[in-house]
Amino acid sequence: MGNPQTQERIGEALRVLGLPRGALVFVHSSMSSIGYVEGGAEALVDAFLQVLGPAGTLAVPTFTFSHSRSAAPVFDPALDPSEMGRLTEETRTRPGAQRSCHLLHSVAALGAHAEKIAARHGPSAWAEDGPFWKLRELDACILLLGVPYLRCTFFHLLEQQVQVPYRQWREVEAQIREPDGSQRPLPTLTFGPKPGFVGNDFNRLGMMLEERGHVMAGSVGNAVVRLFRARDAFEVGMEQYRVDPDLFLMKGREYARLGNGVLTDDLHNEKWVLDPAKTYRRQ
Repeated sequence: MGNPQTQERIGEALRVLGLPRGALVFVHSSMSSIGYVEGGAEALVDAFLQVLGPAGTLAVPTFTFSHSRSAAPVFDPALDPSEMGRLTEETRTRPGAQRSCHLLHSVAALGAHAEKIAARHGPSAWAEDGPFWKLRELDACILLLGVPYLRCTFFHLLEQQVQVPYRQWREVEAQIREPDGSQRPLPTLTFGPKPGFVGNDFNRLGMMLEERGHVMAGSVGNAVVRLFRARDAFEVGMEQYRVDPDLFLMKGREYARLGNGVLTDDLHNEKWVLDPAKTYRRQ
């Protein structure tokens, strides 16, 4: 597996990438893409916080898709674990972390802007009363750590803004569990795919961002890393969606090919790495 990645090495790689001190950064991650990390998820979160400094904010998706399979779902923001990997769960459970209240698409944040990010999350995950819109308002960075643009959920905000024809609204009856154990209704709206949906290829939008010079690229251990501004993604994406709302759907059987690394073909668990053989696997 090569040399273990330490908190110090990871922090230096993030600085070289260009992650600014004091930034608000939203991270999609595959920790195993890095290789072996000495100190685990705790060291990875510490590396981000050290680079960002006290004025910075680390935000992560803490999605709970398992609730979509329940006939009577109940979201418990304090106890429901994140289903988005070890970095996200470590961030969610840190002292001082804030988590937004959404049945499926909650967000956790740690740092100076944590309360602003998590304070409101309306029925729709991607509307203007939620954390993803706040990323645009607060000029956040988005960082893809060992994952392709396919995993960038911020792009769904763009789909909802233009009301793409291949998705539809559905209302879900759900409850939220309060700290005292009581429950109350949690209004939830999903903007999910219609029957026959072929899948998004958000790598194509990522490539457009790269062609316009909006993306900084590098690596953390074995993980390929990309960093860009939410506002740049919003502007380019809206411009392109207005040209063709179907533009970022899959074309054929393969995703758009990305440079600088290898995209693994493990569907819904894709990784973007320098060498697939160096992806960390628990012994």
